[in-house]
Amino acid sequence: MENISDISIFAASAAAFAFAGLVFALRRNRALRLENERLAAERRDAEVSARERVAENEKLAAERRAANEKEARENLVRAHELELRLAKAEARERALAAEAEKLAAARERYEEKIRGVAGISVEKARADLLKSVAEDAAEEARAIRRGVLEKSEAEYANDARKLLITTMQRVAPRLNEELSSELVPIPAEEIKGRLIGREGRNIKSFEQTTGATLIIDDTPGSVLVSCFDPFRRQVAALALRRLIADGRIHPQSIEYYVEEARRETAANAVAVGTKVCDDLGVHDVAESVRELLGKLQFRLSVNQNTLAHSVETAQLAGTFAAELGLDVALAVRAGLFHDIGKAVDANNEDAHAIAGARALRLAGECREVVNAVESHHREVGHENIYGPLVMLADSISATRPGARAATREGYAERIAALEKIAKAFPGVTDAFAIQAGREVRVIVSSAEVSDAEARALAQKIRIDVEEKLTYPGKIKIVVIREFRAQEEAL
Repeated sequence: MENISDISIFAASAAAFAFAGLVFALRRNRALRLENERLAAERRDAEVSARERVAENEKLAAERRAANEKEARENLVRAHELELRLAKAEARERALAAEAEKLAAARERYEEKIRGVAGISVEKARADLLKSVAEDAAEEARAIRRGVLEKSEAEYANDARKLLITTMQRVAPRLNEELSSELVPIPAEEIKGRLIGREGRNIKSFEQTTGATLIIDDTPGSVLVSCFDPFRRQVAALALRRLIADGRIHPQSIEYYVEEARRETAANAVAVGTKVCDDLGVHDVAESVRELLGKLQFRLSVNQNTLAHSVETAQLAGTFAAELGLDVALAVRAGLFHDIGKAVDANNEDAHAIAGARALRLAGECREVVNAVESHHREVGHENIYGPLVMLADSISATRPGARAATREGYAERIAALEKIAKAFPGVTDAFAIQAGREVRVIVSSAEVSDAEARALAQKIRIDVEEKLTYPGKIKIVVIREFRAQEEAL
């Protein structure tokens, strides 16, 4: 029985192994079949892709052949057109050559006729003609030279002097009337005590607020406002009149009326500039320019009011223009605006001529006026005649006797000191103060002073002038080094 049981177990195990092998074989066959199907699908896809690539290559080849054929046709057309142009050009050249041959033949015939009639060659006829023209031109040049030399240099100087005298006579000169103080009337003597205040607090507050000095003395019916700044002096005088009219005089009212007077005085600049323009017949002036022009009434140059100086310069420039046949309105406009840069912000670092020209350019002034303003002190070159015209008028207005506070003796001493400082340096042969002492030209020896030393010399002279002289405005130092070679032919 045990053997039979073992055999049964063995048979069952064998059957189980056989079944398992059968299942494994079936699964493997199925996997192989699926793999074969996948490979077949990939093979089909590859064949489709290959056919598509072949079709694409054939399409590209067809397009390439079409493009080549089109380019070949276009090249043939261009070659044909070029051949036609070349043929036309050759035809023109042949026609021109034939025409040139005809002209040469005609010229030969005419020259032959000329030689037969005149009995001279063409070269001799050309030489005779040139000689005749040269003689005529030389005679004309001699006549012009004689005409120029007949009027001597003295006569030209005399004409210029007459023009200057005529112009200056037509502009009424005014003595310098700018003062540093203004008298303010008071209705009663008791006002003086109220102006001083307890322990002088009112007068101290007034002077600190206005920057002007209030002089209260025994002069009956008035007090004196003193200040070298015209703007501060006018503000102080106006505020003082308002305080006296109000009657309430204390530090708070002083500050109030001073601020009110300052605003009113500044706002009045446009009205002053407008009136000046109207009086001189200068029209179409921008408000910004009229405001700057009005502010010039508060500027002084050696105690000469800048606005009065500008008006006088405009009148002189206009008279010069009338005498010379130039545009009078343009000359008056340039002369009136020439110092307008002095009213620009005091922090501006540019020269007043450059600053004024910039302001006029922004306001839309014409190019002639702008250049005349920026060139009237030679910061830039002149582009028209009105620049030198304004320079001359400016110089006459500033340097005529009585125009400025400087005395003749003080002016002469300053000029002499300026030249003496320049001549004191080694290598300087001579020095000349020009432009009313606003420029000194220093002549140096080229053998003793090099170009680099000339620059250093200008700086040294500038330093000495700044340290030793007191002068208004600016002084330009120009060092001139010139080499001259001289020989005498015996």
